[in-house]
Amino acid sequence: MPLAEGEFALPDEVLAVMPRDPYEQLDLARRITALAVAGRVTGLEREAARLRESAADKDRENGELRERVALLDRALQETNSRLRAALEDNIKLSKERDSLAQTSKKLARDLQKLESFKRHLMQSLRDDSPSKMSGTNLSLIFSLNIADGDSITHTTTNLLSTSLDVGSTVQEGRTPRIDGKEFFRQARSRLSYEQFGAFLANIKELNAHKQSREDTLKKAEEIFGPDNKDLYLSFQGLLNRSLP
Repeated sequence: MPLAEGEFALPDEVLAVMPRDPYEQLDLARRITALAVAGRVTGLEREAARLRESAADKDRENGELRERVALLDRALQETNSRLRAALEDNIKLSKERDSLAQTSKKLARDLQKLESFKRHLMQSLRDDSPSKMSGTNLSLIFSLNIADGDSITHTTTNLLSTSLDVGSTVQEGRTPRIDGKEFFRQARSRLSYEQFGAFLANIKELNAHKQSREDTLKKAEEIFGPDNKDLYLSFQGLLNRSLP
């Protein structure tokens, strides 16, 4: 269907500069279209370049973000490693603290035992009145000192004898004679606290006339044991010199 002439009406200003020849008009239209297309293409190319540049910037940002993520991952791993090491150290320190606490409690109990041993021993000696010991030539005089809370130091220990002097030898067992002080020094260094306490209690029974010399020697031999036979022989010699 032919188009109405009014549909292609152009302004008079345009018609004034257009050529009259239809072919020339077509050529002009082609040129105008080419210019329009070229302008559009140029605009699209500029937009594409801008988009490519923006995409490159995004790629760079993504790369930087990936590097930061990698750094943060490494930092997190190092932090976790240090945290595990710190937790292990805390566990070790906690175990050491518990062990030290147990050791401290044990030492405190040992100290209480030593102090109790000292009190009982001193009380035992105070209970031995001179009247009970007057009929016996064997006397025990010593005192105890607690040093540093872990050992008992006997500052003075004498076994006094009025019947014989030092220098001769004991006939039984042919054991060289030693004085009471040296005997008790050896006894306290070689016997355990329990053995030494039992030995002192044994002497107390003898001094109190609650047992005979034979019973005292028998108990002393049991207390000293086979490893301290020389101590037993020395004690036997001291007892023989002190008691008729």
